Amino acid sequence: MASSSSSSLITLPSKKYDVFISFRGADIRDGFLSHLREALRQNEVNTFVDEKLDRGEEISSSLLEIIEESYFSLVIFSENYAYSPWCLEELVKILECKKDMEQMVLPVFYRIDPTHVQELTGSFGAALAKHREDFTNSLDTVESWCQALKEIAEIAGLVSRDIRPDSELIKEIVKHISEKLNDGVPSDSYDKGLVGIDSRVKDAESLLCLESVRVLGIWGMGGIGKTTIAEKLFERISGQFNRRCFAANVREKFEKCGPDTVRQEILFQVLGRETCNLGPPIRRRLPREKVLIALDDVSDSDQIERSIGKPAIYGPGSKFIITSRDKQLLRNMQAQIYEVEKLNDCEASWLFGFHAFKQDDVGKEYMVFSKKAVKYAQGNPLAIKVLGSNLYSRSVKEWADELEKLEGTSDEKVQRILRLSYDALSAYDKEIFLDIVCFFEGEDKVRVENILGTPGSIIGISRLADMSLISIANNKLHIHDLLQQMGKDITCEEKQIGQRSRLWHPKDIYYLLTRAEGTGANKGISLDMSNIREVELSPTVFERTYNLKFLKFYCSVLSQNRVNFSEGLKFLPDELRLLHWYQYPLKYVPLSSCAENLVDLCLTNSKIRELWNGVQVVFYTSSYTFKVSSIWSISLTCISSHFHYSILEI
Repeated sequence: MASSSSSSLITLPSKKYDVFISFRGADIRDGFLSHLREALRQNEVNTFVDEKLDRGEEISSSLLEIIEESYFSLVIFSENYAYSPWCLEELVKILECKKDMEQMVLPVFYRIDPTHVQELTGSFGAALAKHREDFTNSLDTVESWCQALKEIAEIAGLVSRDIRPDSELIKEIVKHISEKLNDGVPSDSYDKGLVGIDSRVKDAESLLCLESVRVLGIWGMGGIGKTTIAEKLFERISGQFNRRCFAANVREKFEKCGPDTVRQEILFQVLGRETCNLGPPIRRRLPREKVLIALDDVSDSDQIERSIGKPAIYGPGSKFIITSRDKQLLRNMQAQIYEVEKLNDCEASWLFGFHAFKQDDVGKEYMVFSKKAVKYAQGNPLAIKVLGSNLYSRSVKEWADELEKLEGTSDEKVQRILRLSYDALSAYDKEIFLDIVCFFEGEDKVRVENILGTPGSIIGISRLADMSLISIANNKLHIHDLLQQMGKDITCEEKQIGQRSRLWHPKDIYYLLTRAEGTGANKGISLDMSNIREVELSPTVFERTYNLKFLKFYCSVLSQNRVNFSEGLKFLPDELRLLHWYQYPLKYVPLSSCAENLVDLCLTNSKIRELWNGVQVVFYTSSYTFKVSSIWSISLTCISSHFHYSILEI
């Protein structure tokens, strides 16, 4: 996934150490400093501490280089700090690095009054007076020490008398350093191809940092970057927690290894001990622990319960990050939900180029295909990465061939990831999803609910939205192009055309209709007539498709009718709920069952003169919508002026 920050960040050199600690050994080495070092180590902060006990008056050049090779300097001002020329030389170098290299600095005033450093009074005043006596030939050096003390002391720091006991002070130091390192160390997002990640992590963090938020849910479709955001957010804030765990691939581990293995892994990371249960001893301890736990790719609330228990049993300040494709699961966890947005065009183009071209020069002949590739992926980072990697170092001819193939089928690796959401659906919801894929993309939600018409359709559509398989905007149903292609690929898994439940490819439909090989397995047909040649159909063409619910004949581009019935049409299935037929070629519709199941009828630019043979009650409303029996909506535009029907005005 990329930051909007400048790509020049890539060129900044890496540092050898995270933190350099400047201190007066005699004051704090065996107590406070030893505990601080251990806390930093546990938080994976690479720290340099000068262990040389017998220091001379001249600081070594190697130590000055180490200060330069550190991202952060921690200055611990203690009672006797200023008596050490060595410490003061370190301080001058630290101030130089702060000004010239923007090094981060944190002063800690340990058991001293900060004003004694800022104003050079108390033990600090006495130490500088002594140095003036001892270094009469180097008073400029002493003055540089004085200036460094004053300037560093003016930086906002931590005061031990305000933060007690020492353990709390150490926590604050570690938290401050971890946050500053995460913010200040040059981002490697571009180097790793993580385009767009920085801004998204900050957005997610802003939600998690709300005091009222205990659980953050990161939600979105497969391949959109949920795991990457969770990982980076975890790294960013982990320094604030002594107990933490990132559990990856929770769904997969539950399936392969079982809940005991997952629970043991998490509790071992959090508590530092192996245990297979959340029994009374563990439950007594957890309320005292401030933890950070991330559970990646959760598909069932039972996975959370059986691995960590309820988040409420953990101590104050604990935070939980859960990534899932299931929005309802996150709602049930009372999570603050962060929806991961797809990459914008600029980010998507950058990411595709990162994988497709590496550092190579790009010929102009590739640019047209690059735009097609980015359009195909529709902002999904996984799809962009897979496609770019597949095309790297290949010829223009190979690019053209691959992109043409993808117009009709999904990349297998991408589909494998996306299909996890589909496979998690109930059989009923799978049917609704495939209906929307093939017939109702972009349609009004309420209208589709009426057309589907069976109990469970309304909540089924909501479940699809919760699973990121569809989206609902302005009450319209929308499907990401990759998910729509996945759905269409699923409908083609039945190799025999006559056994497919939904037909949408013009070639397949042409074959089915011209050979009259339809069966009861066919539930829907959606034909773009502009993609077939003119065809003459049998009057009994639909007799074998007796379970057909949806029949759409339309033209994506302006064209003449290409479906003809010179001998008429004798039969349409009784199960039809939707009948859309652009330029319907006959004068009547053979609805033998009196349109008992029909919900939506649209015969635009048709030659129809009467709806069907027989008497039907037709109501005319002021909005020019026709309603017949259980028919929900009829839209008619007739070429003929001799359309006859019975009207009752209401």
